[in-house]
Amino acid sequence: MSEGLVPPEENLSTDATAAPTVVIVDDDPIVRRMLRHGAEQAGYRIVEFASGHGALSADGLERHVICLDLGLDDMPGMDVINHLRSRDAECTVIVITARRDVDSAVQAMQAGAYDYLVKPIDRDRFVQALHRAIERRQLRDDLRRLTTIRDERLILGSIVGRSAVMREMARQVERVLDSEVTVCVVGESGTGKELVASAIHRTGRRRRGPFVAINCAAIPESLQESELFGHERGAFTGAAGVHRGRFEQANNGTLLLDEVGEMSATTQAALLRALQERSIRRVGGASEIAINVRIVCATHRDLAALVQSGRFRQDLYFRLMVYPVQVPPLRNRIDDIPLLVAHFLGVFADDVGRRPESISANALDALRRYSWPGNVRELQNCVHRAMLACDGSQIDMAHLPPEVAAAALPPAPRAPRGSVRASPIEEPILTLVEMERRAIARALRHTDGSVSKAARLLGIGRATLYRRLAELDMTVTPHGQ
Repeated sequence: MSEGLVPPEENLSTDATAAPTVVIVDDDPIVRRMLRHGAEQAGYRIVEFASGHGALSADGLERHVICLDLGLDDMPGMDVINHLRSRDAECTVIVITARRDVDSAVQAMQAGAYDYLVKPIDRDRFVQALHRAIERRQLRDDLRRLTTIRDERLILGSIVGRSAVMREMARQVERVLDSEVTVCVVGESGTGKELVASAIHRTGRRRRGPFVAINCAAIPESLQESELFGHERGAFTGAAGVHRGRFEQANNGTLLLDEVGEMSATTQAALLRALQERSIRRVGGASEIAINVRIVCATHRDLAALVQSGRFRQDLYFRLMVYPVQVPPLRNRIDDIPLLVAHFLGVFADDVGRRPESISANALDALRRYSWPGNVRELQNCVHRAMLACDGSQIDMAHLPPEVAAAALPPAPRAPRGSVRASPIEEPILTLVEMERRAIARALRHTDGSVSKAARLLGIGRATLYRRLAELDMTVTPHGQ
């Protein structure tokens, strides 16, 4: 028997719907056979190894329960346990030991093994141990899955979506909730970057503090510093009083710098200083004001490209781009569209004064096929418009914007190059014989009854035209031929 896997490697592939996999690691073929028979009778899938090295070298193998002999020939069973637990700290191991080595079994239990069996092994005891181990594994997995779902719901909050890319984004956000690290939320316009930033604040350690947002693209360059850091009375024309800027407003909370890529060079320098010193100075002021603010920035721009072009400070880039979170565009999460539509139907019900109860399959198909360059914001506007256009209980294709409805329609055929635009009134379809008859009659009219000239126009011989005239029972009055 070869060192390692028994039976062949093609049996390593697992199916998510298959029975739990029990891995048996023992260099005694008789013991393996007995354990395999008992586990198979209990409905489990079995993979066998004759050595510890073989069990450790099998990549991609799902190990629900591992039955491990501590007395292997090639390496100590405790080393196998340590290697397994370094890969999966919660792997479920049932150790098998000789009666004289019970102390080793106790040591293995202290190292994380779930249970132990003493040779000679009682089959019923073995099957019961398997059942308990599998139940423990399943309960642990169910708990982890429920915890993940709960955490995703807490993190996402008002962000609607349960697609794979949104769950991955939620996991990214979860990693920074108990940290003060600066987060940069990156995504196309309309994807919901501010909602993600709000979720980071709302579920993080600063949730009891204020959440303040400033859109750098919506503020003239001359007013950016005043809006961020505030100003003193008389600092400039129109400054009639003291103004607390967004940094002061967000103290002990979170400040969102939305569209930070649109910030002017002067404001970038002032922002960098504020982040380094953890203090600000109002425009026209002389004293420093200490700040305790978590920074979250958002942008649809490629900040790295702006750095390369000299339009964004590299030192500020490294201050802000500590932990990027990518918000996926709507075209990459089309499975969330039905959830989003249902959400918007509820949001706009009061504004519209009525709430359509459903959306037709055709209309939903159009929504799923459309590319959504404006992302979730565009979908929101589309649903709002459709609700206003709908008089009944169901939104249909006719209620969607033309560009969205067109996404579900087959492309119109192109007219051949050089063709004459077709008449809006569809002409009847003619038989080939009738088309030939009409072509000959037209050629004869054009040539004033000359068969020779008509034949040349039609691209056929004179004799051929006479023959076709006879076959089609057409008469012609010759003129000098």
